[in-house]
Amino acid sequence: MEEKNVKGYLEKLAQDLNGNYTEYSDDTVIITLPLDEGRFQSARGVLIERDGGLMLTFTSTICRLHEYPEVDFRKMLEHNYDLGYSKITITDEDYLELMAAIKYDLVNPEELRYIITEVVQTADKLELEITGKDVH
Repeated sequence: MEEKNVKGYLEKLAQDLNGNYTEYSDDTVIITLPLDEGRFQSARGVLIERDGGLMLTFTSTICRLHEYPEVDFRKMLEHNYDLGYSKITITDEDYLELMAAIKYDLVNPEELRYIITEVVQTADKLELEITGKDVH
């Protein structure tokens, strides 16, 4: 993540939004942002090699699906239509998450701000709607 100083962008973004930035490993960072009503939401940024090249992805957990079997999957898919970069996904570990990705070569501070805020705000909104809690 050093070539474009994406870590620097993300650290500054976390500071600008009164959040926390944690460098978890060489290719993974965690950003936790404060939201309305004292809530917080975290997003994990990871560099991943995909067929199309190097991608910067962000994920934010909504809930564990086995804990909330009443999740309306059709409604979740319909939410995807309204999102810019993000999409609602299900992981191999049974998590409902919000995920966004951008080609690493296209990363810039303005897009990162948009992507991060969309991911954390939407994931938190869905977490509250589904669980009634502030866990992630």
